[in-house]
Amino acid sequence: MRKYPGTVFSWRGLSDNRSLFFLCLLLFCVSGLVSFWVFFPAEVLQQRLVQEVSRETGVKMRAERATMLVPPGVKMDLTLYPAQAGIAPLSLRNVHLNPVWTSLLSGNQAVNLKGSLAQGEVAARLWRNGSLQLNLQDIELSLLQEADLDYRFGGLLTAQFQGEELLVDARRGQGRFAIDIRAAQIFGLEKVGLPPELPLGLIQVNGRFSENRVSVEQLVVTGGVLELSGGGTLLIGTTPEQTRLNLNVRIHPTRQTPDTVRDLLMLTGVRPGPDGSYILQIGGSLGRPLLR
Repeated sequence: MRKYPGTVFSWRGLSDNRSLFFLCLLLFCVSGLVSFWVFFPAEVLQQRLVQEVSRETGVKMRAERATMLVPPGVKMDLTLYPAQAGIAPLSLRNVHLNPVWTSLLSGNQAVNLKGSLAQGEVAARLWRNGSLQLNLQDIELSLLQEADLDYRFGGLLTAQFQGEELLVDARRGQGRFAIDIRAAQIFGLEKVGLPPELPLGLIQVNGRFSENRVSVEQLVVTGGVLELSGGGTLLIGTTPEQTRLNLNVRIHPTRQTPDTVRDLLMLTGVRPGPDGSYILQIGGSLGRPLLR
């Protein structure tokens, strides 16, 4: 009886053919995914993202140079155009957007954002229900303001911000914030008879907000021409004139305090305490604050 070669019908042959089949299948899947990712219309995705975010937040923005990332995500340059006067267009560079994979199977998907802004770093996580975590590191404040402002504020900003329901209904939003500004300075005060540059040192502010009410739990200024501490509340309106202030502030002059600043404190009509500090109550509106 004729015997067939065992290389085709032997178990070893079947095993080798099966390995080759799975190898070809794997290469086909990988090449398909790579081709899909390389030729995916990143510009279309970029446009859709900008439209959705602009519609939800009301902030005008423009995106450029979108490319796809591996693992899945998108990279772009993003420019925001705030409606507030005096704030320059915010240029976010090398923005990376990636989904939070653990959230995809839940009803509250989230996305991570990382990028650079004004020589500093931005990192954020945004959930579908409008919650937000935002971290800013070493943002140069002078680069966020229009260059032709009469009065400008400088310093390096580091901040943490957590909020809930911010996109669902901003009036119902609530959360916490913590802000540090190092090497803080005010420029342009020579127009009101003060030194052209007023160094404030380190500014630390933390508190919480709920609906249109902001509670400043701690405000501390140290290392500059004045020492300051205090707290209070702000009722946020649609304009500075409609934003109401209720703050209590203690100001203590230091050896660095210029005489012009001391004279200005005396003009408030508040008598200094035994330690030389002034306790001020600031009311009125953000557009026209009142001292009492």
